[in-house]
Amino acid sequence: MIDIAQLRLEAGIERSLDVPVALPDIIIGGVTYSGPAAPAISRVDITRLISGLLMRMRLSSTILGPCHRCLEEAAVPVSIDAREYQADHPEKGAEAEEVCDYLEGDNLDVATWAADAIVLTLPHKILCREECAGLCPSCGTNLNNESCTCLPAEGDDRWGALRGLLKDDSEG
Repeated sequence: MIDIAQLRLEAGIERSLDVPVALPDIIIGGVTYSGPAAPAISRVDITRLISGLLMRMRLSSTILGPCHRCLEEAAVPVSIDAREYQADHPEKGAEAEEVCDYLEGDNLDVATWAADAIVLTLPHKILCREECAGLCPSCGTNLNNESCTCLPAEGDDRWGALRGLLKDDSEG
């Protein structure tokens, strides 16, 4: 949390701060991802403009969570460069660009800002490694560690009628 009033900024003045941030758990689709045990250091630049505050945060860290394929722990490096603007006197019903969601009074909530920015940078599916083989759909064996003797699936029976179309098409 940064108390912006203590910075005593005047128009045209910028302050840069290195702020330790304990990243909160991030829950996406019911899956929990967490930051490292030690706080990450974010670089926060705050510039007083004539019309308001311009804020920039840069942070590099690692997010930990289950691999989408094998469920083993995966570490994903993340790097964010986020910007926010807060107008000095936003009018009622002001546009979203004029109001910073992370500024409550004079307090800037860097941890929540960082967590929201990280969500936007995460890949669609987090993997322990690109070539992860995943789990066997029949017995659940982690195919990265050992092989199993399950037979490959024939396919989904619900699509059986469409398989017949492929056979007809290849004959003609």
